[in-house]
Order: sequence, then structure tokens, then C-alpha cells
Amino acid sequence: MKARTITLFLLICFFTSLSRYADAEESSIDRWILVTGEGMVEAPPDLAILRLGVKTTAKVAQQATESNNESIKKILNTLVEEDISQDDLETLNFKISPLREYRKNQPPLVIGYEVSNTLLVKVRDLVKVGEIMQLVVDSGGNDFESLTFTVEDTLPYMEEARVLAMENALYKAEMMTEALHIGVGQPLTIKELSQGSRPIQARRMLESSVMMAKEVPVQAPQELEVRVKVEVKFALN
Repeated sequence: MKARTITLFLLICFFTSLSRYADAEESSIDRWILVTGEGMVEAPPDLAILRLGVKTTAKVAQQATESNNESIKKILNTLVEEDISQDDLETLNFKISPLREYRKNQPPLVIGYEVSNTLLVKVRDLVKVGEIMQLVVDSGGNDFESLTFTVEDTLPYMEEARVLAMENALYKAEMMTEALHIGVGQPLTIKELSQGSRPIQARRMLESSVMMAKEVPVQAPQELEVRVKVEVKFALN
């Protein structure tokens, strides 16, 4: 009986010690700080992306389509002559829409058709962007949506921005805990919140009717921003 009592007492002591150790371990893990860090790298643009096309109208859908096709073919031939690769040309949208006249107390009357064909054009020689735009206008382009400058391969800049984002997160954690005389330990979790390149310039194009110059004046940005944001949970010593 006495031996059983001693064994029970030892078991109680063991589990009590184990519980205290677990509480201490959990308390240590609960000492952490959560911060966000951001890294930004500037990169020169090497690609211009044009969204442009042709809109035509006629009383018969076939006539509007034929007229549109002629203009699009002329634009494509012009772009190829300007050394734009076929791989850098893409049809984004082709649409035939009825044109309706709305009359009071009467059903709408179809008076014609509008055909729109939108192309995506990648221009790698940024010096020629304005010239190419004007050539498109001269070839029948009358629907300009947008011009965007970007970086085609952002991976090297992303990697650099990630390092800067982690350094920024560690700096913030150390700055906030320094006054409390608490040391920052190893990261417990790391999460990337956002990534990508942000075009500095994305502008609406002018109407083709006002593009009367020898070439459309275009000024490409000198640098684009590639940003990475991270969320890091650091243990506290």
C-alpha cells in the first residue's frame, strides 16, 4: 500500500512538472510580434502595350464587317512592315452590334450595324511608339483604348524587392521592441501579401481625329516600380 502511494505521488509530481514545462513552452511561443515589410525596386520599362482597333458602321452587317476587315488587314500589314513580330500581335475582341433608333411608344428600329475589332500590340522599341501609333491612324485605326508601359521580365527585380521587404520587416520589429529591451528572434511565419510591377504610366489615348501630327507625341517613363509586401511573425527573446 505504501509503495502504491509513493508511486502515485511520483506520478503526480511528474505530470505537474510536465504541465509547468508545457505552460512555459507555450508562454515562450506566445511571445511574438507581427509586422509588415515592403521592398521597392525601380526598373526601366522595356515594353509598351497598345490596345487599339477599328470601329465601322453600315446599314448592313456584312458591309460593316468587310470595311472593318480591310482596315484591320492594312493595320496588321503596316505593323509587320515596322518589324512588329506576329507573336506580339493579338486579337482581343471582335464584336457586331445592332444600332437601334428608339421611338416614342414604338419598338426600337434597327437602323444599322457597328463592327469593332480590337488588337493588342506589343512594341519593344519604345522610341517608335508614337510613330507606330500614327501609322495605325493613317491605316484606318480609329479606336484607341490605352497605352501602358511595363517590364516584361520582373523576376530579377522581384527577388531583389523580396530581400528588401524582409530587411524592412526585421527593421520594424527591432525598432518597435528596442525601447522595451526585448530581443527579436527567428521568424515563425512569413507570408507574401502582394507582388508585381506597377505601371507608372497608363493613359487614355487621344481621339484619332485630333492626331494630326507627324507622329503621336509619347513620353515613356524613365522607371517603373516593382513592389513586394510581406507579413512576418517574429519570436521575441
